[in-house]
Amino acid sequence: MIGLGEVEYSGKKMSSKDALQLAGLRPISLTAKEGLALINGTQYMSALGCLAVSDALELFKAASVAAAMSFEALEGIPNAFDPRVHEVRPHQGQRLCAQLMLRLLKGSELMGREKHKRVQDAYTIRCIPQVHGASFDAINYVKGVLETEINSATDNPLIFPMGEM
Repeated sequence: MIGLGEVEYSGKKMSSKDALQLAGLRPISLTAKEGLALINGTQYMSALGCLAVSDALELFKAASVAAAMSFEALEGIPNAFDPRVHEVRPHQGQRLCAQLMLRLLKGSELMGREKHKRVQDAYTIRCIPQVHGASFDAINYVKGVLETEINSATDNPLIFPMGEM
């Protein structure tokens, strides 16, 4: 970009000055802070983090649907999603996941059954809100950190008028 260093151009390693010339371009002259902006990875890392959070939220949705389908297939006992269970152990993600499971299972014949085949489900089935909830809380924590970061001033250095501290 500035005509210094080496690059690969058209499959050949050469000086960037020669590559720019072959491409019909001129080296640019950077002004104050532009060089730092080009090598600072803060925004790039934040953008990748935002994409990862977006992917994780989509995965969470898919995992919730798969959990509800597994619950159906295993003829689960819906008592594990009773809101009272999650009020006495008030982890937000756990509570929200239990609510989500109830919504996903709405209309299921399991929800209306008075009598079930067993007294209690396997732990892997009845702990869906606790496990998925902890994951949801972790994703939301990272989301919050990234939202703060992408809405923050990251210039270096930050300059403030004197006497306003």
